[in-house]
Amino acid sequence: MKKVLFVLGLLASGLGFAQDSTEQDTVQDTQPVHVPQIVVKVPYGELTSFGDMGIKIVKVTDSRCPSNVTCIWAGNVVLDYELYEKGKFVETRKLTVGGSAAESSNLFFKNVAQELLAYSVAPYPKTSLGKIPQEEYVINVRWNQLQEN
Repeated sequence: MKKVLFVLGLLASGLGFAQDSTEQDTVQDTQPVHVPQIVVKVPYGELTSFGDMGIKIVKVTDSRCPSNVTCIWAGNVVLDYELYEKGKFVETRKLTVGGSAAESSNLFFKNVAQELLAYSVAPYPKTSLGKIPQEEYVINVRWNQLQEN
C-alpha cells in the first residue's frame, strides 16, 4: 500500500511540474530572414530559363589546373553564353569564373526580382581525363530571388 501511495505521489508531483506555464518553447529571433538561394545546373548547349530570362552556354574555355597537378596559377573558365528574354535571343556575353577577374560570377544583369551568379563549373579537369568535351560541361548557378525595395 505504501508503494502505491508513493507512486501516486510521484505521478501527482510530476503532473504538477508538467503544467508549468512558462513559455520556454517560444523562441524570438530579431535577425531578418534571408531569402533562399537556389543552385541550378545549366548544361552546355541547353537553354535554361529563370522566369522571363534564360541562358544558353555556347562555348567553354577551361584553363583550370588539373586537380592531380601542382600549379603556380589555379586558372579559370571563360564561358560564352547567350542571353534570352521571354524566349528571344538578346545577345552573346562572356564570363570568367575563377581567377581574379572583375567580371567573375555575375552571369547576367540584375533586375528587381532576380540575380544569377556563376557558382561552379563541372567537371573539374584531371590529367587522366584528357581534354573534356564541351558537351560534358555543366555550369552551376546560384539563383537569388531578390526582395523588392
